Amino acid sequence: MIKQKVVTVNIYTGDASKGGNKVREVELDIVNKYLDDGFIIVDRFTSTTNSTFNINITFILQKETE
Repeated sequence: MIKQKVVTVNIYTGDASKGGNKVREVELDIVNKYLDDGFIIVDRFTSTTNSTFNINITFILQKETE
């Protein structure tokens, strides 16, 4: 049996606009939790927001179960 999860995260990128290199690294704790539990990322996509400094990323996660 295949188990799937859909996880959407919203990331604020405004702090990156203040730095010299314009790069911000973000650790996604909820996605890491599912990866640690044996899920794999089978797809991901981004969607726009009303804010210049936010980005939404949706991950499709999958895990084979017995």
